[in-house]
Amino acid sequence: MTFVNGSNLFGAFKHLEVFVDDYEALFSYLFEETVKRWRMTVDGAVRPPAQQVRIYWYVVDTMDEWDLQNPRTRQHLYERFQDDREIKNRWISEAVRALAGTGADQSKVEQTAFTMCYDDFKNWYDKKQMILSGMNRFYHAVEASTDFIEIRRSGRWKVDLLRKTLTEKGVDVGFAVDMLAFRQYYDVAVLVSADVDGVPSLEYLKNSGAQVAVVDFVRGPLMEGKGKGATSRLKLTADFVIPVYEADLVKSGIATRGEVDTYPVREATS
Repeated sequence: MTFVNGSNLFGAFKHLEVFVDDYEALFSYLFEETVKRWRMTVDGAVRPPAQQVRIYWYVVDTMDEWDLQNPRTRQHLYERFQDDREIKNRWISEAVRALAGTGADQSKVEQTAFTMCYDDFKNWYDKKQMILSGMNRFYHAVEASTDFIEIRRSGRWKVDLLRKTLTEKGVDVGFAVDMLAFRQYYDVAVLVSADVDGVPSLEYLKNSGAQVAVVDFVRGPLMEGKGKGATSRLKLTADFVIPVYEADLVKSGIATRGEVDTYPVREATS
């Protein structure tokens, strides 16, 4: 059974500078590579059968909702703006440049600074909503294209509007809970993740008799030695590592080279 952290997967593709078009082909390739490595861990004379039970793909599908047309929201953000000296000073500098030569007093400068800041993070927030909408369309398309991939919508984006940052919440918890909850249905857990928070779950699974594998995406062609893609602590905890080389993905037609976004919005909107 394969467990995929969606943001880690697309982060790996961004690092490799590749774009994947056919995810069913990708996971078929990962399964074949896993079986090869897994059979190395058993008696060389034995070739036990292997079956992909399921692929669970954990994603963010919601984000904090802010009604930016609501006066209370504007007031709340204004109070935060006043308390955050770094943000306030940066936007006051922008307002001073914008109002140069107008004779505006300090009160006008501060009002203009907040208005500019507010408009800026409103535009940022609207773009993030569009990206999330595109991601959700993409995930629906993935689910519709295969019976083996199940999208697990367990995460959300926590939004800090003033600083324009997103923090992913919930994905790791859903990931870890399902690995343990589905234990009776698999013998080998394959992780597509680079998050060390999964180490305790891996150790628990190993103690229960399961084998654990970690997929390691590596830039370039096959080379001597181990790749550096996966977090070393995960590698050390896993029973075996499955190196996946960027050059092999491109050669097999699963991926194409080129600049990619963190999330596959182009697929979602095509």
